[in-house]
Amino acid sequence: MESKERILKMLEEGKITSSEAIELMSQLNEKGSNDQEQRDSRGKENSEDTDKSILNDYFDQFMDEFNKYVNKDKVSSTYSNVKDKFGSQRQGKQIFDGLEKAFDSVGSSFDTFFSQGPKNRLIETIDQDFSSISLDIANGNIELKAAEKADVVKFEVTPFYRKLDTKKNYFQDIICDVKNDELVIVSDVKTARVNVVVEVTQETLKRIILSASNGSVSIENKKFNDATIDILNGDITLSNVEAKNAFLRTSRGNVKVSQGNYENIEIISMLGTIMTDDIDAKSIDISSNGSVNIALKEDTEEATINSNMGSINISIPQGRALEGRLSTVLGQINYPPGVDARFMKHQDIGFKELMLVNDSEDPAVFLEISTKVGSVTLHRS
Repeated sequence: MESKERILKMLEEGKITSSEAIELMSQLNEKGSNDQEQRDSRGKENSEDTDKSILNDYFDQFMDEFNKYVNKDKVSSTYSNVKDKFGSQRQGKQIFDGLEKAFDSVGSSFDTFFSQGPKNRLIETIDQDFSSISLDIANGNIELKAAEKADVVKFEVTPFYRKLDTKKNYFQDIICDVKNDELVIVSDVKTARVNVVVEVTQETLKRIILSASNGSVSIENKKFNDATIDILNGDITLSNVEAKNAFLRTSRGNVKVSQGNYENIEIISMLGTIMTDDIDAKSIDISSNGSVNIALKEDTEEATINSNMGSINISIPQGRALEGRLSTVLGQINYPPGVDARFMKHQDIGFKELMLVNDSEDPAVFLEISTKVGSVTLHRS
């Protein structure tokens, strides 16, 4: 394997850091300048070797500029120039595919460097009517909020990404269009961060489907019939949102839902904390590997909360009748005086199970609360 490709491969696999990769590239560049003089003296070579030599020269230029950490525009120009010239050739494609994968694996440190300078910002005004929104962003934060005058989509892209569409007023590789009464926004760009802000005038939308691989999501002051937010790595924050049905899931991140109204809401966090504040929901379903803090309202009819590695704190309005089950494997079950409860299994160490009994004629909120490692605490508000 050629030396530069081997360095990129090591960077992609996490065997070396980005700074170590840059230093190794610089050392190869110095050696490459001497080798170039020797190649020139040997005369004409075959076309494939010549293309590779030219490609390496451009690649050296890119790494040298990157190593200086001063002229971001020149770095971007050099990289774009090289990829445009050699992206369609086999060797060029292999090297630059490896380069982009390496950048993607470097992640936040690489993005932090390029986020220090000025951003590329563009605004797309949506003139067509739509009643639903679909967003799919590979790398970047998403924000959705109410607008006063016009439907607008704002893009903020890190300076490294310079590919502009010559026909339309937004970046290449980014889709922003209205199809079948739905606003569709898609960005599969992984080598740059694409932050998106959507400002919508409609008071109520039929549906929003939002997915992201690496970035947080924030929605405030909107109404939906159905809301689906499914992300891999990032936080989800909903403030003053109303929906008949809402599904929120993040594989790695926190979820915070405040001042909202829902008929049915399901929240999943594979690794993170779930927090709620002043929300009305008839049915609540929460699954988490971390801690859960939640306060129920008078209108809540049922709540199912499961956690693998974290404590659960749940607050119930004073006087609200209760029924259901609280359980933990490693932890304690705590509840206030006056709650009609019966321990089915009560051990100092091991599985504990507490049954909540409703002997009154009042309708009760049904609770199914369980955690494997952590305590379950029931409060009265």
